[in-house]
Amino acid sequence: MSHSKLSAANDSYSSQPGGEESASAEVERLRSILVQPERNEIKKIQAQLDSLQFRVTDEESRVADTSEILVKATKLTDKRNDDYSNALKPMVVEQFQTSSRENPEIMAEALFPILGPAIRKMIAAMLSPDPKKTKRTYKFEQLFLIEKESGLPICHAKSGAAESQDADMVSGMLSAIQSFVQDAFSTQEFDSLNTLQLGELSVWIEWGPDAVIAAVIRGVAPERCRTALQQLLEDIHSQYSDELNAYEGDAEPFNAVTADFALFMDNHDSRLRNRVKGLPPKLRRNLSIIGIAILCFAAWLIHNQFDKQRWNSFVSALDAQPGIVVTGSERRNGNYIVRGLKDPLAKEPAVILANTNINAENVIFELEPYQAMFPEFAMQRIKKVLIPPNGVTLELDGTVLRITGAKSKSWKEDADRLARQFPEVSHVTFGPVTP
Repeated sequence: MSHSKLSAANDSYSSQPGGEESASAEVERLRSILVQPERNEIKKIQAQLDSLQFRVTDEESRVADTSEILVKATKLTDKRNDDYSNALKPMVVEQFQTSSRENPEIMAEALFPILGPAIRKMIAAMLSPDPKKTKRTYKFEQLFLIEKESGLPICHAKSGAAESQDADMVSGMLSAIQSFVQDAFSTQEFDSLNTLQLGELSVWIEWGPDAVIAAVIRGVAPERCRTALQQLLEDIHSQYSDELNAYEGDAEPFNAVTADFALFMDNHDSRLRNRVKGLPPKLRRNLSIIGIAILCFAAWLIHNQFDKQRWNSFVSALDAQPGIVVTGSERRNGNYIVRGLKDPLAKEPAVILANTNINAENVIFELEPYQAMFPEFAMQRIKKVLIPPNGVTLELDGTVLRITGAKSKSWKEDADRLARQFPEVSHVTFGPVTP
C-alpha cells in the first residue's frame, strides 16, 4: 500500500467518531508490548541500587557485611603477605600494654586460664615425682638460694635420692611469676607469694632484703618448719651480708651455705630414722631396747601361732586315722599331751608324728585301748582266732561271715562256734569246696 493511501486511510479512521482515543489506546498497548521487559529490568536494577545504597549508608548493615569477610580476609592476607603480621604486631602489643595498665583486673582474669596451667606444667616438669612412692608426712627435697633483685641462682642443695633440678630454671620460673603478678596487679612488692602447690609437692618461698629461699617439699610440712626456714634466711643475711650486696654471679663465697642447706633438710624430715636421730642418746638407747623387745615378742607370737597351727593340723590328722579317737589335747610345761582311744590294730601315732616337724620328745600320748568296729580290724581279729587252713577264704559281708573252701568238719564246727563270739558276726555260712 502506498504512503498516500495509508494516510488517507488514517485520516478516514481518525475522522470517524472516537477514532482518536482508540488509536491512542492501541499505540499505548503496542508500546507496552514492545518496552515492558526493559521496564521490568529497570525496576529490578533500581531495587538493587536502593538496597545497595541502604547497606552502604546504614551502619549496622555495613558492620554485619564487614564481619562476614574480615576473618577470612585476615587469614588470606597473612598467608600471602608477611608484612601484614609485622604491621599488626606493634598495634597489638601497644593495645595489650595499655589494657594491662588501665584494666589490670580484667587482664589478670583473662590470662588466668592460660597462665595457671602453664605454671603448673612448668613446675611439674621441674619437680620430678618420688619414684619410690614412700609414705611419709613431709620431706624437704631441695633448697634454692636466689638473688632477689636479679633473680640469679646463688646455690642449691638436694636431699637423698631426689632428682636434682636446674637452679636457673627454678629462679627463672619465680622471676616469670613475679613479673606477671607485678604487671597484672600493679604490685610493687612480691613478698606476699610464699607457697606454690602441685599435688603432693609444694614450694615454700621466703623473701629477704637481698635473697630468696625456695624450698621444694614433698608432703605436708608443719608451720614450725616455715619458721625454721625464715630463721635460716635471716642467718644467711646476717653472715653473708657483704657477699650478697656484692654478688654478681660468683657463688664461691656461698659454698658453706650448701652444707647448711643439707643439714637443714636432714633435720626437717619426718621419716622415723630422722626423728630418732634427733633424740637424746639415753632415750635412743632405751627406745632401741624397747624396739628389740617388741621385735622379739612379735617373733615369739608369730612362731607360737605357727606352732599352734602345725599342732592342730597334726591332731586333726591323728583323729582322722581309723582306730584312733582323740578326746582332747593340751600343752603343759612345754610338752604336748594327747588323750584318747586307740585300737591295737590302728596305725601307731609315732609314725604319723614323724611326718611333721614336731619334736617327738615333746609329745606325750595318753591313749586307752579299745576295739574299733571297722570291718578290716574285725577280719584281722577273726583270722587270728580261727587260723584258717590253706585254701580257706573268709569274707565278712555286713554281719555275715562267709567261709569257703573248708574241708574239715571239726574245723567248721570250731569256726562256727568261735566266730559267733565276735560282736561283728551274727551268722556264719560255709561255701562249697574248690575242687
